[in-house]
Amino acid sequence: MNTKHGIDWKNIAVLALVCMPFSLATHTPAMAQTNYGITDLGTLGGNNSVPSWITNRGDVIGASETGQVDAFGNAIVHAFQWRKGVMEDLGTLGDIDSSGLGGNNRGVTVGYNSYNINHALLWYHGAVTDLGTLVGPSGFSQAQQVNNEGQAVGTSQAADGTIHAVVWSHGAISDLGTLGGPGSSTSSIGNGINDQGQIVGDSQEDTISNPLLGFPPFFPTLWDRGSVAKLGGAPSYAFGGDAYSINNKGQVVGRIAVPDPKEGAVGHAYFWEAGVMRELGVPAGDDNSEANSLNERGQIVGDAGVGFIFYSPDRALLWQNGEMIDLNTLIPPGSGYNLIKAFDVNARGEIVVCAVQLSTGNIHAALLKPMPSDAVGRVVASTEVSRTAPSLSEHARRLLNLARNLKLGFRPQPNN
Repeated sequence: MNTKHGIDWKNIAVLALVCMPFSLATHTPAMAQTNYGITDLGTLGGNNSVPSWITNRGDVIGASETGQVDAFGNAIVHAFQWRKGVMEDLGTLGDIDSSGLGGNNRGVTVGYNSYNINHALLWYHGAVTDLGTLVGPSGFSQAQQVNNEGQAVGTSQAADGTIHAVVWSHGAISDLGTLGGPGSSTSSIGNGINDQGQIVGDSQEDTISNPLLGFPPFFPTLWDRGSVAKLGGAPSYAFGGDAYSINNKGQVVGRIAVPDPKEGAVGHAYFWEAGVMRELGVPAGDDNSEANSLNERGQIVGDAGVGFIFYSPDRALLWQNGEMIDLNTLIPPGSGYNLIKAFDVNARGEIVVCAVQLSTGNIHAALLKPMPSDAVGRVVASTEVSRTAPSLSEHARRLLNLARNLKLGFRPQPNN
């Protein structure tokens, strides 16, 4: 994150141990596998854009460079909503930057006003609303997602200076608390909400620092009907983890951190349902994977990459029917794009991804739409897809890091 905002938070993944394997392996799709057409959603005038969410009616929410720069020479970024071929600049509320993070099927978009004010925002029918914070105008807040009942979930600064998961409902903000309980000086983060009001995110249990991380770990957490509980059901965890998204069936996806002899700790994607957590696997050649979102058809999307748990993604992934698939194998050959991160999948199986333009090194929000199996035939003739990490422009890398950290919530930066 940009320290000129007065906040130096970074996304972190952690949790380890006792997860049932999902028995998935990297898979080159068979002839019957769904292929996808790819649509570049463009930008708001700059070189780069990233998506965060796609609604069931096909609206895409995200952030884009505007073509302008701030006093520091950084590209100014605004939230956008893309609908039926048109990318709309949602603007800010008295600030310079903004990012769109989530939306519902009724046209409501939520996100974050940043640079000076750092408050959660809600956009609806051309109007923008400051959702407020737990401690008043001087505090921090971010809205991550909104359900079809109009409830928004996110994170806000608490009175003791920690950050807490919150929910906005009927104009009021409510503190969801932490696994550590009142007065524990622990933090929590709200990431996802379903139409039943179930909320997932991350929470600390105590204030004991983990030597590897440099601060107390966060654990995948579920808030449900006034209760707060850690996901997984394992007796203890050496590290923590993240819960990113929950669907209307109560199924959850995210990532856990596991020990790694080379990197120290790496992230593994997981699927959680009814008290059972199952790992989704990591593609050959990568160290990490994460599951960012899921629909109710059994489709899960995410990404993979090499390095410590703060890795840069190098391939977008789809899990379905017991298979883990590189989405680059499902788009037309010669498209000119490398798909490095899948952010969300809707009920129609449409997927929003971060696509690297191979000719420029810029990144664009892109929409993948399922195509009839006879429309394009076999997308990739060979069983191999190049795994050379795409070269990103400096501004593209900055926007991708911003989008990734915003999408996955804020938390303290590790000391190492």
